[in-house]
Amino acid sequence: MLLVKDLIKSTFWFCISTFNIISPLGADEVIYVQVGDNVELQLSGRCDSYYVHWFFGRENGLELADMSYVGRKHVKHDDVWKDKLSLSDKPSLIIKNIEENNFGTFVCKVSDSMKLLSMEETSPVIPGDSLTLSCNVETHRKPSVFWINPMGQREYPEIAETRHNGEWACVVEDNGKESRFKLPVSVVDFSSTSEHLFTSTNFPLTVPFLITPNAFVQQIPTKIKSVQWFFIPQTSSDRQSIFSISPKNEPQVENPRGLNYENFTKGGNFSLYRKLSSVDDRGNYTCSITFTNGFTISRTVLVEVLQIIPSPGTDLISGQPLNLSCSTGGPLGPDVQVIWFPPKTSSLAKDELRSGHLMIPRVGTEDSGSWRCELRRSGATLTSAVITLKIEPILTVWMMVTICAAAVILILLLALAFTLFRRRQRKMRHLRHRLCKCET
Repeated sequence: MLLVKDLIKSTFWFCISTFNIISPLGADEVIYVQVGDNVELQLSGRCDSYYVHWFFGRENGLELADMSYVGRKHVKHDDVWKDKLSLSDKPSLIIKNIEENNFGTFVCKVSDSMKLLSMEETSPVIPGDSLTLSCNVETHRKPSVFWINPMGQREYPEIAETRHNGEWACVVEDNGKESRFKLPVSVVDFSSTSEHLFTSTNFPLTVPFLITPNAFVQQIPTKIKSVQWFFIPQTSSDRQSIFSISPKNEPQVENPRGLNYENFTKGGNFSLYRKLSSVDDRGNYTCSITFTNGFTISRTVLVEVLQIIPSPGTDLISGQPLNLSCSTGGPLGPDVQVIWFPPKTSSLAKDELRSGHLMIPRVGTEDSGSWRCELRRSGATLTSAVITLKIEPILTVWMMVTICAAAVILILLLALAFTLFRRRQRKMRHLRHRLCKCET
């Protein structure tokens, strides 16, 4: 009796890197043989530059044989497959004297030997220094390798710039397929804090100048040549020097503005501080850092100080007019809103007050208390300022006491004057009576 069974050869053609499978290039194939025959399982493409693995049953199942383009060949020799397997140079898997337990599915996996090696910068790079990015692909094949900068453009930099700071990608192109491998690059620069600062006369002044990355902080004494801070007031274009220092020398004390800074060699914090902001702080602050290689980085922060100005003042009498102005001393952006928050007892507490200037024709005692003005952008509070109004009634207790005291004094003076007048009249009468007696 002739026994014929189907021998399924499932051939998958893969090009696999160390990191991912690219794509299959083949399909399943069914071969019919009978027990005792020999069969050669051939691949649909050339494999002389790859690693080839044969599996039985499923992918990554029982491995029957493997070979490499450098000459290695190995087949399995257990009881089921003993003296039955061999590999040709094509490479094909040859099965001799097939038995019933040799029928099944055979899977072939073809892989590339490519390995991706990347070298990261061991420390942050100073702008102006050389920048070396290494992305080596070790393989017998020759794929295309290039770099993509954080802006998504092809580039291979030689000199570090602040714009190079961020995540780069090493791109390997092989057979029309792309693989990307990320590599962070750290170039010393100011952190991406806002360059527009809002504060008010009720809050401390902090002008932020922070250096990143933090790993560079310990190198500050040896890599930084000098640090300078400048100020240009809102009302003029004259640049004023605040500090000029060197990490190796004592600071040159100029500071006409009463500002301070911390020990930036500990935290990379070059910010300026004062306990309370004032309207004289409005303007542009610049921090300029010069490195030992001669390269300079700068950051400018615009400081706007919010202030509430009451006219005629904060101490008022009920019935007086009042003007309140909430301003930074200049025009606000179109996306910035002004919102007032009167005291809860005020008659204006329920109104939406969204103007930089408030005019109240007659204030009352219910308007006494804290008035807050906020600047908002997209619903977020930028800063706020607060003043306290003290409004007295028209006739206060002290005013009544004063009036009563004045009335009493006036009455006493009138009584005294009347008494003196009566005494004078009596004296005049007595004198006339004596003169009449003498004449007779």
